[in-house]
Amino acid sequence: MSQTMNAVPQPPSLPVPPQQRCGLALASLILGLAGIVLCLGPLAGIPGVICGHLAQSKIRRSGGTLTGGGLAVAGLVTGYIAITMIAVMGLLASIAIPNFVKARAAAQKATCVMNLRAIEGAKATWALENKKRSDDVPTDEDLFGVAKYIMEKPQCPAGGFYSINRMASKPTCTVPGHSY
Repeated sequence: MSQTMNAVPQPPSLPVPPQQRCGLALASLILGLAGIVLCLGPLAGIPGVICGHLAQSKIRRSGGTLTGGGLAVAGLVTGYIAITMIAVMGLLASIAIPNFVKARAAAQKATCVMNLRAIEGAKATWALENKKRSDDVPTDEDLFGVAKYIMEKPQCPAGGFYSINRMASKPTCTVPGHSY
């Protein structure tokens, strides 16, 4: 017998459908990265996660005609990271903001104390030069001005007001705790 008779007939080959990349998978990755890099957090992360899940579902149902499963997974990962970034940033802000407020208040107090000491020094010089007693009270015109002991009257950085007081007393600020 001839060899042709023993051969199993081959079915006609079916055309292989062309593969395409799933656009949703790419969109998922782009949105996830935008959420991280541009600090958009959930604004881009949530749509990235949704696109990633839709892309994975479409790719599974396509029967091999769609590719991009790796892009969809990467989009899901970056999307979830972007969503969690908002919680991390909130935690960091809750720690940092009170510390900034304390540092600002400490700097304002230090500046105010320096101002009060400058006023005290100007008072002492005024009293010495003008032979004043401990009951005498200098005025703003006595201490502050172009040809005086301090060019301009200092301002409390916290918005308080200074009282020069009599020579026997130190100058004071209206802000509680601003004293030396």
